[in-house]
Amino acid sequence: MTNHEFRNVRLRLGFTQAELAAFLGYGSPMRVSEFERETNPRPVPDHLARLMTAYDEGYRPKDWPL
Repeated sequence: MTNHEFRNVRLRLGFTQAELAAFLGYGSPMRVSEFERETNPRPVPDHLARLMTAYDEGYRPKDWPL
């Protein structure tokens, strides 16, 4: 998953960077920002790419916040 794809999924899901970071268990929205930045983005780990794809395709866990 590219940085652009990750950002687009987050936006389609209606999360801010801070909301998604908290939902995924990251201590800071900076981690989400690192995945999305244009210059030298942090690679999106495979497990996170699969999870974001599942959410984008409609999967919702019981603790879905939105």
